[in-house]
Amino acid sequence: LLRRAYFDLTGLPPGIEQIEAFLADDSPDAYAKVVDELLASPRFGERWGRHWLDVARYSDGLGGFGDGQDLPNAWRYRDWVVKSLNDDMPYDEFVRRQIAGDVLKSNHDPLATGFFAIGPTYKGDGGDAEATNAAKAETLSDRVDTFSRAFLGLTAACARCHDHKFDPITTKDYYALAGIFN
Repeated sequence: LLRRAYFDLTGLPPGIEQIEAFLADDSPDAYAKVVDELLASPRFGERWGRHWLDVARYSDGLGGFGDGQDLPNAWRYRDWVVKSLNDDMPYDEFVRRQIAGDVLKSNHDPLATGFFAIGPTYKGDGGDAEATNAAKAETLSDRVDTFSRAFLGLTAACARCHDHKFDPITTKDYYALAGIFN
């Protein structure tokens, strides 16, 4: 039971000292105390932040998306996610800051918008306007798709070419979102 709590909440096994302390505690709330300690541990945010960073397609760059782009400050967003989880930030605030943290009047939080900055940025060949525009469209498509997967629970990328077949996402909706990210 103790090992399961440690692995589930921090991703790490308990040490001998933690096992002995737990076994020595005969109080009825011994397990609850351990869970509270684990939830207060910085390892909790690191463990569960990893799951959100996968949703956000986190990468430090240097080819993480095949574009070879260096993202030397990506760690700032990663650390923001971990801190937010460790500070027990409410989910609605967590979402709000990632979508609009740079323009919020209260709780101004531009680091949170790293959610959109850490993804791939496609580039044209530099000389061909059509290739440059196509690369920009691919970057916008990635932003819309990541936003819709993370916050709407569905994919909207197919609405780039046609109205969504099963959900009420139209091509007009897709380009409205792409226009905001543009």
